[in-house]
Order: sequence, then structure tokens, then C-alpha cells
Amino acid sequence: METLYRKYRPKKFSEIVGQDHVKRILMRALEEGRVSHAYIFAGPRGTGKTTTARILAKALNCERRKGPEPCGECHACRAIDEGTFMDVVELDAASNRGIDEIRRIREAASYRPIEGKYKVYIIDEVHMLTREAFNALLKTLEEPPQHVVFVLATTDLEKVPQTIVSRCQVLEFRNLPDDPIVERLKEISRNEGIDITERALKFIAKRSLGSMRDALTILEQVWKYAGKEIDVEDVENALGLVRSEIVDEFIDSIVRGDLKRIEKIVDDVYYSGKELDVLFQEAVDRTLEMISEGRVEMIRLSREFLNAVKEIRFFENKKAFALAYSFSLVSRIESKEPEKTEKKEEKEKDILREREVPQRVKRLMDYLLREGDLSLYVSLSLADSIVEEGNEITVYHSKGRELHHEILKQHLFELEEILKDITGENVVLKPQIVGESKKEKEIVTKMVSLFGGTPIKEEKR
Repeated sequence: METLYRKYRPKKFSEIVGQDHVKRILMRALEEGRVSHAYIFAGPRGTGKTTTARILAKALNCERRKGPEPCGECHACRAIDEGTFMDVVELDAASNRGIDEIRRIREAASYRPIEGKYKVYIIDEVHMLTREAFNALLKTLEEPPQHVVFVLATTDLEKVPQTIVSRCQVLEFRNLPDDPIVERLKEISRNEGIDITERALKFIAKRSLGSMRDALTILEQVWKYAGKEIDVEDVENALGLVRSEIVDEFIDSIVRGDLKRIEKIVDDVYYSGKELDVLFQEAVDRTLEMISEGRVEMIRLSREFLNAVKEIRFFENKKAFALAYSFSLVSRIESKEPEKTEKKEEKEKDILREREVPQRVKRLMDYLLREGDLSLYVSLSLADSIVEEGNEITVYHSKGRELHHEILKQHLFELEEILKDITGENVVLKPQIVGESKKEKEIVTKMVSLFGGTPIKEEKR
């Protein structure tokens, strides 16, 4: 039986879920005949890097292509899908990381294609190559033959030498938001005759952490476990997770200080054969959901559960750790002075109210979230305030959040273009640091002059 991931692997650019920015760049390059001789596809696992590389190889060698999409029916397209096309070579650098493999590619690349128009070399996990192998590859990338295209896929771009990166066009793949994963899972479930609830689909999408491949793997695992009628409980049982009601009860017991109930829950989870690491991880996820629903008192508890996830793996007796840590949480919650707690909660609510943003910025943030551009989304989310005056929007960050301020400054043109597309208006974004004085700028300039580098100049907009 063919796995769902292989059966439903996209065969055209239009079938790829998400990654619109990557598809747009590659399709335009194909239409205009400006395909680069070397690409780096960088991003998390399961986001479509190798699949996109194969589609690019098909488009370059397609015999009947009109526009950027491969036809999918000619000899070249079918052979590439089947993995039998002689001019498309895939190499897994995790297991073939030495200089000999790269030398063989260099020698073969000098010859003309045998079956198609281009030789395409797809090197997966390229960051695993040895230093000598990278040096051998560098020579080919410096003087590439006209008929050769390299696609280097990696989950760790920082480990790829800068000499290689500078000779390639880098396209970054992003984790997928939950909604497009759910829609794709719905479509596949209908095709396979699987009756699965909306809640179960959303749960699978959440567990896949933005990876379409992982989502399909989970769906297949649950299908084999539960059959063709699937609810969220089937997903939890198939994955060995703690049921959501138990997680809610565990959190509630800690908040109420019910030590006996905490002990019983830990015992039940432990003796049912499930890992207590999973209980704490599920508690992290659940408290984060509660925070997003407005329960700001869960902020601290979420952080505590996250610490438990990090620490429990170092203990052999996980049951004893789980009990001791949970009881200590109760102690810390009870020791807080009620008046201070109330003031803190009021302050946190005030902060949430202050972060109300203009409608245009909300639409921008929704777009960034859908596209999986979390760094820009988070940078806007963590703004202390956003002020709209006509077509100028000023985004204020306080001291300590300079990183998010700089991220916005580096992507101003991109953000303004997105705003123009979604609103039809020319909007000017102005990132500002709250309390940034002339004296502080003078100090930064002095530090740069002493230690080298170039100060970031404020752009005149």
C-alpha cells in the first residue's frame, strides 16, 4: 500500500500547499527564461523543499510545457515522477557526504543531458557535506555549465558555508499555518473515504507543527489505528497522548491546590503506559490556548510547564519528578499575595487592551500568519502600541524589544507592498523605539566608532 504522503505528493506548482512566495519566484523565472544555475531551498522538514525541486526539474525538462507548469504527461514528466529520468539526480548528503560523491557529480555535470534539456542535481540535507566536499562543489558552482541546475535543500542554512550560499539564490520555506493543512487533510480524507471530525483534523494540524508531510503521516497512523471513522480521541490514543479532559483537570487541580487529585492524575497517566513528558507538553499547549482565549493568569503557569518539559528528561524517576514539580507549583501559587496577583492580572489585561491595532494592521497580521511568516507577525504582535494617522502607521516598541523593531525596519518595503495589495492604499510604516533619545543615538554612534561597523541610519521616508 502506497503511503498517503507519496500518493498525494504535489506534481505541479499549483498543487503545493502554501509557500506562495517560492512558487511565485520559480514560476516567474520559468516564464521569463531566467532560471538560476543554483538554488538553496532552506526551511523546516516536511515543508515541500524536495517536492518543489522535483517540480522545477520537471518544468525545465517538460516537452510540452506552456507557461511555468509542467504538463505531467510527457515522457520527461512521467519519468521524473517515477524516479527513472537519467538527467535528474538526487543525492542524500546525510549518507553520501564525502568528496568522492561530489567529484562524481562534477565529472558528470560536464557532459550534455542524455534525455532532457537540463541536468538537475538535487542534494538533500546539503549542510551534512564535509568541508572537502563543499570545496569540490564550490568549483562547479563558480563555473556552472549552461545545461546544469543545482538545487541544494537544507534544514539548517547556518551550517552551509557562506561561499556556497553567496553563489546560490536562497528561497526560504516556511512552516504552514493550521488552516491550509486542515483543508488539504479534508480533501484527502474525502478521496480515501475517511469520516473524520473537524476537531480531529484541527488536532492533527496542530500536532504536525506546520509540516504537511507530518500531518499526512499522523492521519495515516490514526486511520490504521481507528479505521475510517475518526474522532479526536482516536488521534490522542493512536499517538499515545493524554486525553484533553485529563490535561484540563490536571491544570485545574494545580490552580485549586488539590494535591490528592494531582497525585491520582499523575498515577493514572504513569500506569496507563503514557509518558509523563507528554502530560507536561500537553499542559503547555493547553495553557497557551487559554492565554489566547483571554485567561492571562495562565501566562506564568505556561512558563512553568515549559520548564518541566525541559527538566523531566534528565530524571530517571519521572513519576517522582512529576509529583514534586506539580506540588511545588501549588506551593508557589498559594504563596503569592492576593492583592499583588490581582494587580498583576489587571496590568496584563491593560497591556492586552493597549495592543489593539488598526484594522489595516490586523489584516496585515492575518496575512502574515496565513503565510507562516512568524518573525514579522510576532514583531507586530509585540509592539507596545500602533498609532494610525491617515496613511501613516507608526509601530512603537519599548526598550528590550529592539530586535523586533529591527526586523520590521529590514522588511519595510515588503510589508508596505503587502499592505498595498490587501488594502489598495499606499501605506507608510514607521517603526519607532519608545524613549529613543538623541543622546542614546550619540552613544551608539560612539560605540560603533570604537569597535567598528556601520551604524543603522534612520531612513527618511
